[in-house]
Amino acid sequence: MPIYQGKASKTQLGIMWYRLLGIFASSSAIACTLGLNTGVKAQIIPDNSLGSDRSIVTPNVQQQGNVIERIDGGAIRGSNLFHSFQDFNVSDRQRVYFANPSGIENILGRVTGNQASKIFGTLGVLGGANLYLINPNGIIFGQNARLDISGSFFASTSRGVLFPNGEKFSTQNPQSPPLLTIKQPLGLDSWLPPENTITNSGNLSVGQDLTLLGQNLDLQGQLQAGRNLTLQASDTVKIRDTVNNPFIAAARQQLLAQGNKIDIFALNNPASGLFAGENLLLRSANAIGGNAQFYSNGNFRLEQLNGSGGDLSSTDDPVIRARGDVSFNSYTGASLHIFAGGSVTIDSLNITGPDTTNFINQTVTLSDGVTKVPINGSVTPTVDIRAGTTAINPPGITGEPSDFSPIPNTNGNPSSANITINQIVNQGGLVFLTNQYQPNPALSGDITVTSLLGTYGGVARGGDVVIDSRGKITTPNVLNASAFDFVNFSFANPGGNITLLAQGDIFMPSGSQIVSYGSAGGNITLKSQSAIIQAPATRGNSYIESAGFGSGQGGDVTLNAPLISLSNYVQSNLYAGATGPGGKLIITANSLEANQAELSTFTLGGNAGNVIVNADSIFLNNSKLGSQTISADGGNAGNVEINTKTFTATNGGQVFSQTERVGNGGKITVRATDAIALTGISDGGIFSGFSNVVFPNAQGNGGIIDIQTNSLSLQQGAQIKASTEGFGDAGRIEVNAAKSILIDGAILLSPGNLPPSQVIPSGILSEVLPGSQGTGNIINIKTGQLSVTNGAGISTSTATDYDAGSIFINATQSVSFDGNPGEPFKPSGAFVSTLASATGKGGTLQITAPSLSVTNGAELEALTAGGGNAGNIAVIVKDKVLLAGANTGVFSNTTAGSTGNGGNIFIDPELVEIRDGAIVSVNSQGTGIGGNIRIEATRLTLANQAVISAETASTNGGNISLSLPDYLLLLQNSRVSTNAGNAGAGGNGGNVIIGTNFIVTVPKDNNNITANAFFGRGGNVDITATSLFGIGNQQQGTSGNKITASSEFGVAGTVSINNLDIDPASGLVELPDKPNDPSDRIIASCAATEGNSFTITGRGGLPVDPTTTIRDQTLLSDLRDFTTPQNRNQASKSPPPTPEFIVAATSWRINAQGEIELVAAVPQETSPQQRFNCRHS
Repeated sequence: MPIYQGKASKTQLGIMWYRLLGIFASSSAIACTLGLNTGVKAQIIPDNSLGSDRSIVTPNVQQQGNVIERIDGGAIRGSNLFHSFQDFNVSDRQRVYFANPSGIENILGRVTGNQASKIFGTLGVLGGANLYLINPNGIIFGQNARLDISGSFFASTSRGVLFPNGEKFSTQNPQSPPLLTIKQPLGLDSWLPPENTITNSGNLSVGQDLTLLGQNLDLQGQLQAGRNLTLQASDTVKIRDTVNNPFIAAARQQLLAQGNKIDIFALNNPASGLFAGENLLLRSANAIGGNAQFYSNGNFRLEQLNGSGGDLSSTDDPVIRARGDVSFNSYTGASLHIFAGGSVTIDSLNITGPDTTNFINQTVTLSDGVTKVPINGSVTPTVDIRAGTTAINPPGITGEPSDFSPIPNTNGNPSSANITINQIVNQGGLVFLTNQYQPNPALSGDITVTSLLGTYGGVARGGDVVIDSRGKITTPNVLNASAFDFVNFSFANPGGNITLLAQGDIFMPSGSQIVSYGSAGGNITLKSQSAIIQAPATRGNSYIESAGFGSGQGGDVTLNAPLISLSNYVQSNLYAGATGPGGKLIITANSLEANQAELSTFTLGGNAGNVIVNADSIFLNNSKLGSQTISADGGNAGNVEINTKTFTATNGGQVFSQTERVGNGGKITVRATDAIALTGISDGGIFSGFSNVVFPNAQGNGGIIDIQTNSLSLQQGAQIKASTEGFGDAGRIEVNAAKSILIDGAILLSPGNLPPSQVIPSGILSEVLPGSQGTGNIINIKTGQLSVTNGAGISTSTATDYDAGSIFINATQSVSFDGNPGEPFKPSGAFVSTLASATGKGGTLQITAPSLSVTNGAELEALTAGGGNAGNIAVIVKDKVLLAGANTGVFSNTTAGSTGNGGNIFIDPELVEIRDGAIVSVNSQGTGIGGNIRIEATRLTLANQAVISAETASTNGGNISLSLPDYLLLLQNSRVSTNAGNAGAGGNGGNVIIGTNFIVTVPKDNNNITANAFFGRGGNVDITATSLFGIGNQQQGTSGNKITASSEFGVAGTVSINNLDIDPASGLVELPDKPNDPSDRIIASCAATEGNSFTITGRGGLPVDPTTTIRDQTLLSDLRDFTTPQNRNQASKSPPPTPEFIVAATSWRINAQGEIELVAAVPQETSPQQRFNCRHS
């Protein structure tokens, strides 16, 4: 225990807290305690520089039971006492104490000789004064050296100290001390440059400040200060420990180590370390060798001599712990662990390998509660930085000395848990950055890394990167977890995994790259509770990518945040040589926004991974989302699955799946519970929408496009498209929009007069393009309402020997096609086409709906311009079909120069209205046979140059069959025609077969039913009707309305008109009762004009409506009354009916229900006339 037990302040007594870890228990220490005289005396020789104030050494002084050497005398100047010595040494097991006269606060001792001071025993002060020992020749503290000083101790190898008035207390020119008063301990800037080394192997402990100032410091043992500990060298501070003897530097307040060089290696003993109750500062002009544990109850900082950030290096595994902030410029060396209660700021980290001795072996669970990170710096090169934590003593760390009791630090409270690092380089190791490890909830904190090249590992596996932030993460410009073999220049090992978790935003600055390449790509996971934002950058300069180059599978790329905003590439890919399956791209968000981005998987080897997007709202602006195969080895593109409420794509925003070499395209599945809106094209002509493409020379089939939503709109060139230009079939398109589909408009690729090929219509398309050896596929559309307008279209086509796909439209409410914008645009419509030079068949166009309207130049068309046959058109409508407007119509035609046959048209609604130049045609302008038209409707109206045509230029005309239970109405120069040989060539006229109750025209209205020919035989016209009004065959018809079957130079056909002859007596049976004799019931003077009536009552067998014919599908109703008669005579007692005029019909009209009525004007009575009651004379 300290000998001095005089009057001391409570603070001084409180800081007598050091224990020297049992080393005092040596036998020599016991001997000294017992006062045994070893015969070795202290070598302390005063000089004569102080004159009468010369120092006096008194040996063998008894002090509290111990024998000491006491130093008295000296020159007193105010509260300062000056001593001067020729030599100053303390032998082993000796005790030398400076007397502390009353009022003395500072004791200064200088050595003016040329020998170093050797302190091998105990040096102390008999009081609370501070002690300064100055020897420019050096100071050596031996293994058993001790300090018994309750105040401060300052050891220096300077030549002297410079006082504020300019005078010196020097060892080189010894003079009497200056006449001045020193109120405070002398600061470091008061000393002349040190000239020699201070060496320590002992345990030096003082009550207040401990300062060692030398040219070099060579330190072992222990240094402990009740306040500040300062280790300063003009050259080198060297610190070492041993397996058996730890090195401990402990300060209850500030700890400073400063030198031109600092070389610390103190990891041999787990108790070794540098410990500060407040801030710990290492300051050096060069990189600091820091193989040690560092603990600060305040801030930890490395500085250069000018105050800028300092550098740290280590060959082993340094551990830095601070309850405050940690900051330095750079670190190079083995695994690094930092535990900070506050922030961490570092410019660069370069991890060269694992450590040789590791104190930390721990598995950390991240803030998501699921992900676990193993920490072991001796196995894996490791950057382990944990900021804002309340747990700065992790498992495996011994911690501060047991008797270390820092003064409560009220000034070192951290203000944030930020981690800011400019660059990290780690060769195949782990980078773990977190401010979520047992966090201080009072602190906010972001994590920013500018560049992370570090896990680009030589021949080893790429290392993992884990960043877990309570705030924002700003990602590096380059974050690379790849495994590249620089020796063989290949990716021979798997890439590392990258995991970023943030409560705030994850922000990728412009040009930021997050990648993991290897024989297998590493997984990349970004999860934020706020947003993931990729700043705009030049295309391709910013990306997230996992890629496999070998037999391993590709890594998954997972993004999860309420808001995800992307502006460049996000991909999981397989490159050349890769055989494993590709990784998935998984995006989960409330809102996904992609601006000029590409979110995709692709393969040059094995199968590409799937793309899965789950988001309430998805917005693609000039962006692509999908999967493709560019493989020559048969790898397929991945599937694309989108689940959302609303999906919007603009300016070329596109979901795609495509095959470019060998392999099939993937399936695109879109589930949008509310709406899908597709609009516009990009500057390069890429349409917004969904695309599944088989590229030229590709060997593989296109995938399915399957869309389900409530409402779907395609506008300004947006498309849903499946096409093949290679050796594979186009994919199928399935669209199910429960409420509505709007397909509107077309757009020019650039301004000016461009050919139609430069026009991009809005539409749903399936194409077999030139060069393809694959068939088209079906387009299947189900919706409530379908509207196609302003040059938009639904189409399938073939330009090869392979067949085009079919179109099936099923609407629960209505289907409408409207508009023809004019050249260079195409009309609105639905098209199944065989293009020029193609021999493949056109597909079928089938529309099923309650109503259909085709207006203002819109078309339904099954066309062949080549050798393949045109497809068929089937319109199955419950209520009404309306075709209105010039060039409007339903067409299954062949063009001039074609050799394929025309298709058939079948229309089956309740009502058909064709007017204002609209057409239904199966014409053939080529050498193929024209198709047939069959219309089954209750009523058919052709008005204002309406046409139903099955005409040909040189081949046989097609047939037209009209089955119309009510009527056929022809108005205003309308016609039904199966003419053949319109080009002055051969070909027989087709047949016209009409079955109806009435055919009605307006006289002299130029309405025609023709089956004519030029050189061939005229066709047959077969009409079965109850009556024809205003039209007949050419020989007996009304002028201007004709029914003909002629041939210009051939045999005329036949016109057969079969009137329905209905016998009024047919079906009569005997009445069940004998009727009354009417002879006495009829008055001859009762005229028909006076409202009398005649009633026929029959049994069953009559149709429900007397204006209709009996068809096999019509249900017959029995009209007889089978009720039991109650009183047969009551009939004669019934009151007479209200008189009505019976008037002969003289004309007809169409009522509001579209029905024909025979009418006549009621004659006006010229004079009152008495009406007779025919029942009574």
